[in-house]
Amino acid sequence: MTDRPLVTPRGRFPHVRVANGFAFVSGTSSRRPDNTFVGVDVDEFGTTSLDIAAQTTAVLENIETILATVGLDRTDLVEASVFLVNMNDFGGYNAAWADFFADVELAPARTTVAVHQLPHPHLLVEIKAVAAVRQDKAVAAVRQDKAVAALRPETARSEP
Repeated sequence: MTDRPLVTPRGRFPHVRVANGFAFVSGTSSRRPDNTFVGVDVDEFGTTSLDIAAQTTAVLENIETILATVGLDRTDLVEASVFLVNMNDFGGYNAAWADFFADVELAPARTTVAVHQLPHPHLLVEIKAVAAVRQDKAVAAVRQDKAVAALRPETARSEP
């Protein structure tokens, strides 16, 4: 379990769902629990700067925090689907990915596609992922999944 707080989903869905030996992580962004975003700076003139590397690292860290709620970590990831708003950001995203998964043998399989937009104009990247629940972690994952479900609020905020 992690002490790092989870972001409240911006819709009626769980962060993670454990089923049939896999943990399915919902699409995740660089949003912080206070609803700000990593990799977004606005200067005194209102000019916004977006940092794909910072956002990618934050998304991967958020996924790792979510995985920890069911007793898993980055080494359990087997597949990731990545959504970039602009393929010109691929280099910065790819470098951040390589830093996060320094051992390519432990990195998940990955697909990266361009999308028209994400739910907030400051988001450059969103990632959904699948992790394998190893036999030694299966019992803990099921218990954690039930604990997370028990803590889920009855209502969730709707999309902007």
